[in-house]
Amino acid sequence: VVSTEARAMYNVGLAGLTFWSPNINIFRDPRWGRGQETSGEDPFLTSKYAIHYVKGLQQIDSGHPDRLKVAACCKHYTAYDVDNWKGVERYTFNAQ
Repeated sequence: VVSTEARAMYNVGLAGLTFWSPNINIFRDPRWGRGQETSGEDPFLTSKYAIHYVKGLQQIDSGHPDRLKVAACCKHYTAYDVDNWKGVERYTFNAQ
């Protein structure tokens, strides 16, 4: 329903429509102020959530099976999850 309404709203004069969601960052630190945007800290639940969310947004239009209704973009996973990456520890990470 969301993708159908978004496509209808932005259909006039635009070539594409991107949704910057879902936020699939694993929520591990309550100090991060955007935890309510995520599905929590369970990687299995987050993966199921992301799969269904993206498939729901990008559902194939029955009139044009080669086109997506909208483009989903899974946010924050690659940039924000640096646990155990090249010796980085999230509590002492220095962005410099």
